[in-house]
Amino acid sequence: MRERGSRYRPLAKQFARFIIAGLANTGMTFLLFEALRRYMPYLTAYSISYVTGVAISYLLNAKFVFERRTSVIGAVLFPLVYAVQYGLGLSLMWLFVDRAGLSPTTALLAVTIVSVPLTFFLSRLVLIGASRSHAEPIADRGAPTGPRIP
Repeated sequence: MRERGSRYRPLAKQFARFIIAGLANTGMTFLLFEALRRYMPYLTAYSISYVTGVAISYLLNAKFVFERRTSVIGAVLFPLVYAVQYGLGLSLMWLFVDRAGLSPTTALLAVTIVSVPLTFFLSRLVLIGASRSHAEPIADRGAPTGPRIP
């Protein structure tokens, strides 16, 4: 018999890895932005580092967080996660600052608290959903084919 809560352990492990990957990605894109900013306008540097960050996030989430192979469909769908996150964040910032009267700093903290779990679950949906139909989990490489026993 499974011990209570054991079915949530893989999800908790993935979420912990998601946080680690997010911190690593933030650090890498920050360093890239600072390096590029020395040679080009800051908005260009920001745009390049942001797009690079989405690509790094896709790779980290696919390989490290959810342990899935990358796929064309996953790479195409994954940026939509960030489009949703951005739209939600922008809307919530406006709501918290202009309507609720929070400071922008407090509002950003609230938006982050809401958007991190949402981004995790959307990323999981895209990457695991995409891998079910177009790529196999990394752990299943070389595994014998046949019926799976639950």
